Amino acid sequence: MENLENAVPLTDFIASIPVSSLPRILQITSGVYLQSSVYDISGSECCLSTGDLLKLVDKELVSFSLVNLQTGKKKKLPNDFKGVFQVIVDNCVHGTLAELYEKLSCYSHAYWFTSQSDFIVGEHVIQKMCPIQLLSTDANTGCVECYIYDGPNSYYVKIPLSTKGQFYECENKEFYTVEQILEDPGLRKRNFRCENIGTGVYQLCPEYEIKTIMQMRKGFVMMPSSLEVDIVDISDHCGNITFIQPMSLKDIFDHQQTFPVVAEILETAEFQHMVKNDTYSVLQKGQKIIIYRKIVSKKILATGIKGKTSKFFYIYESYQGKFRQKPREFTSIFELWTKALEGIKLKVVVTQDCDSSDENFPSLCIGDHLQVLNHAKTVLTSSMGPQETDVLICNKGTAAEVDDDDDDDNDKPEEVMLPIYMEGRFVEEVEDTKKYNISNIIQRLKLPCDVKVVTKDTSLSNDPLAYFPSVRLEEIVEASALFVSLYDRASECFELPIKYFNISVVLLEDTVSSTTGLTNSTKVEELMECFYYNLRKDLPNQQPPPPRPPKREVKAMNKIPCNKPVRPKKTLPPKLKKSETFHSDILTAHCKMSSDESKRINEIDSVQKNMYITTPKKTASYEGSDSDHDYEEVLEQIQQLNST
Repeated sequence: MENLENAVPLTDFIASIPVSSLPRILQITSGVYLQSSVYDISGSECCLSTGDLLKLVDKELVSFSLVNLQTGKKKKLPNDFKGVFQVIVDNCVHGTLAELYEKLSCYSHAYWFTSQSDFIVGEHVIQKMCPIQLLSTDANTGCVECYIYDGPNSYYVKIPLSTKGQFYECENKEFYTVEQILEDPGLRKRNFRCENIGTGVYQLCPEYEIKTIMQMRKGFVMMPSSLEVDIVDISDHCGNITFIQPMSLKDIFDHQQTFPVVAEILETAEFQHMVKNDTYSVLQKGQKIIIYRKIVSKKILATGIKGKTSKFFYIYESYQGKFRQKPREFTSIFELWTKALEGIKLKVVVTQDCDSSDENFPSLCIGDHLQVLNHAKTVLTSSMGPQETDVLICNKGTAAEVDDDDDDDNDKPEEVMLPIYMEGRFVEEVEDTKKYNISNIIQRLKLPCDVKVVTKDTSLSNDPLAYFPSVRLEEIVEASALFVSLYDRASECFELPIKYFNISVVLLEDTVSSTTGLTNSTKVEELMECFYYNLRKDLPNQQPPPPRPPKREVKAMNKIPCNKPVRPKKTLPPKLKKSETFHSDILTAHCKMSSDESKRINEIDSVQKNMYITTPKKTASYEGSDSDHDYEEVLEQIQQLNST
């Protein structure tokens, strides 16, 4: 063991070493933890033997305390402590400047001193009690450069260290914060007073958590800097000492050039709060994986909606199910207007009468077809004077009129202006009934959009997306990842995102037999709710839609009714039971009865007219089937509206 005379306590060394100078190689020399003493660090049993080597990688300040040098008591300070400290000077008198310099040379900051007697330097006679600032040292000449403060006659001079006098340190008027003291190793060795705490003499003691690599141990070892061991820094003459090099996924992504590589997991990661994926549960300490290449993962963030239930998913491009666009529903002209602002041309059918509250705008009736043309502004005259309002320009008519591009004026649809505050119900007319895979559907439709799985992914034992009648494709998520597989299951590949998986590995020398024909075996991942919302925060902010206009008060007398002719409802005569036939016979002869009897029978007849037969509930189709039944229902509803 070398350089024992240079050994220092671990606490002092960690406090004095700047992070910029790391990593450093340290050797254990002596202390409490001698001869394979075993102790616990963060729940992991570890030992430090005399002669052991550590590679100091990083340090992080955990806390700092003040030690009262008069009482020996230690007081922990809060991390946001705002008090200031003043250096307590050394009042010891030194016979030569060299003695003073030796005492204060460990301080990295400039300091002031003086002499109790006059002394001569060259042509200068320096008066006693004159403040002198020591600035730097010239090792070649054995002199220190100083600044002599003598009012308007101040000057710089070099003073030999051999100069005799009665030298002592001057009082320091400066105040220092905790951060300034911790950043200056020289200041950290000084004693202080702090009026914010008391009148005692204090020494500041920081405590760090240090990140190390031990020569015979895989993985990083985190330990406190307060361990009572002495160390010596052998970084400059440690030779070809090799340490196992733990690497994070980000390290491999940024620095590894040659693939594929085999790695062993040293530290596992918690993923249960992120995704539900059985593959990730196998990524435990000691598991070997094959890293094939680095990729930019591309997947679709989606939400499955069924009633009030929502679940969140990643859909990968390897998903083999088929989708079809679902007709969107809108509850106001404003929602159609926002789509027009995005440049989306919609065709919708009115599913609820929309009575206009303003004579300047038409009403809409159930079954009307609207083709959104563009958005505009118009000026209306009111009791408040001319007012500008946003409107939506649409073609209004039947399905044939809206779809017909012929110039025949007889079949040309009516062009109408609709105010954006107009309420109503509208359903989108979806003309395309083709099935698309995930790649094609996101190319055809602008996200976000609503779709339905009409053909399940048969490679999945249970396709979770087929369970939902509506799946909202929200956004394309791209992230850096590594394409990997388990070492003993090389054909089952998956992606490891480097941002969310805090895994450390060590690279091995094992070889990989084949890397051809590898595909991602993960098709769908279910996300935990908290992870989904945190993910949404990290995604680029989207421009919010314009604020919804306030609803206008509608007076019944001002409503402009729908001008569509109201057809009487077709009613079928009820099928009479035997008992009902009996009453019917009585009704045919009601004129022959007394007025009391006629009144009683009329009451019976009134009750019978209000009777109804409960319609049996429709049997729900098999969930997750590949049936197109739900789209046929929408088409039937639109056809019924057209026929009316």
